[in-house]
Amino acid sequence: MDLKNVIWKDFIIGQTFEVFSTSSSIDKTKLLNFKGDIPYITRTDQNNGCDSFIGTQDLRYKTDKANVITIGLDTQTVFYQKSKFYTGQNIQILEFEGLNEYNAKFIITLLKAQMSKFNWGGNGATLTRLRKTKILLPATLEGKPDYAFMESYIKEKEKKLVNKYKSYISLNIKELQKSRATEIVEKEWKEFEIGKLFTINTGKGKGLNHLTNIISGGVNYLGATNSNNGVLAYVEEVKNMIHKGNAICFIRNGEGSMGYSVYKAENFIATSDISVGYSEYLNKEIGLFITTIADKIRGKYNFGYKRSESRLKKEKILLPVNQIGKPDYHYMEQYMKALEYQKIMNYLDFKELKKMDLLSTL
Repeated sequence: MDLKNVIWKDFIIGQTFEVFSTSSSIDKTKLLNFKGDIPYITRTDQNNGCDSFIGTQDLRYKTDKANVITIGLDTQTVFYQKSKFYTGQNIQILEFEGLNEYNAKFIITLLKAQMSKFNWGGNGATLTRLRKTKILLPATLEGKPDYAFMESYIKEKEKKLVNKYKSYISLNIKELQKSRATEIVEKEWKEFEIGKLFTINTGKGKGLNHLTNIISGGVNYLGATNSNNGVLAYVEEVKNMIHKGNAICFIRNGEGSMGYSVYKAENFIATSDISVGYSEYLNKEIGLFITTIADKIRGKYNFGYKRSESRLKKEKILLPVNQIGKPDYHYMEQYMKALEYQKIMNYLDFKELKKMDLLSTL
């Protein structure tokens, strides 16, 4: 399934798909029944657009049908919805005959690329402009969108990812098993200053404008975002700007991201809005444990009270301690491995597990 070996053609979105406003929308303040399994879809870019799961609402509000693509124009958020749902404000619906979760995933990537030019200035994000926008899609010899190719392409990609996941499970399941008995126990917790737990360095990047060589598969370039594990782009390696991996990156600036932290296993380049923390005790599991705890502090910061490096070093986080009052890094590591094991068991299909001949290890 090679993208270079297909015919590509421009299609006008409004002439190719049915695009319309949601049947009804509910402001979050008017939700009545918060207990249920119906997705409440908003313009968030997280969790497939799902803000929460709710129960049946007042009869004035209708659910939208399943098997459609939802679009938040102003936020450029696009997701496939496989079940019926309620929506918040300003959600648009896209559908067509033959739509399914596979060709939807193919189209969503290209649709988001076209929508990236929308803004609230002279080229505002409106339903009319969306309908008039062209999208480049694989086409049949008859000049129609080649939905069969799109579906097959995504299925092949998915199969490769599943096989990669199975390979990871095969290599790690026995090691993770050793930690599966770890549970939350009565542990003493103490406060520690971040500046005393880590050696802190400042990011060396001055912004993407100073790095013109953005390349696929390049070095992670970290900025003031908590999405995509802090990665803004992939860039060509600049040796004097590289930070070694196995570090925690503390985000000190950025609307909606100030106060967050991410763990980075691989080498990376970071902007000056990020402080990079190193410790001899750090590894992936401990890093994920600590970043989860450290993120609890983020509510104290805003643009009137920024997270300077001096304030960062004085931040205090609660950590479990050992018998001598030091951070219990062994417990943190074992706890995260146990959690990963539980998640794997939740998501792995039993029959697939059996095919992998791993039942004997359980």
